[in-house]
Amino acid sequence: MKIKGSNNKMRKFFYARVSSNNQSLERQILAAQEVGIDKDYIFIEKASGKDFKRPEYQLMKRMLRNNDILYIKSLDRLGRNKQMILDEWRELTKIKQVDIIVIDMPLLDTTKYKDMNGFENLISDLILQLISYMAEDERKMIKERQEEGIRIALRKGIKFGRKKIEINEKFESIYVDWKHNKITAVAAMELLGMKNNTFYRRVKEYESREKGANLQ
Repeated sequence: MKIKGSNNKMRKFFYARVSSNNQSLERQILAAQEVGIDKDYIFIEKASGKDFKRPEYQLMKRMLRNNDILYIKSLDRLGRNKQMILDEWRELTKIKQVDIIVIDMPLLDTTKYKDMNGFENLISDLILQLISYMAEDERKMIKERQEEGIRIALRKGIKFGRKKIEINEKFESIYVDWKHNKITAVAAMELLGMKNNTFYRRVKEYESREKGANLQ
């Protein structure tokens, strides 16, 4: 990471995080560009929000100093545990004296509460606690709705997971070609759209079925 300058000028940082590789960082990076963050100060991470033991976050935190501004797209990008977010927020704003701006939550902008005769931290803390409680309640409600939906679906006999690939005429034809060495096992798997373990599982099922039919 290239560090520009060592004076006390205000610098703008941006922290972007997703929890898994299949999630996109595009919206967060676009938000960083829109507020004019230098690319050297955009910290990107693919990590769980369960705690703050994240390499890029910790590197950024070490670089942050008095009067810098940290931007995040939404509060949950900082983390998902309410108390940990509150503790981290207070450390950044009170100890390191960094301002924080949450783009999706305009009330969470500590730059708005300057010069309020000592009340700025109190106001910021109250707003943060209110919003973090609301966010946690929303996560709990979403989880409860998901669990309720799964229970209802199970009662209706709906099965979850990947649909089982049935043994049909196409499978039988490809199986015969494979057994007669006309095609390789890899080619057979590609034609059937099966992975290695699924293919051999279906082969075993098919051969057991055929053996049982011949015994009757």
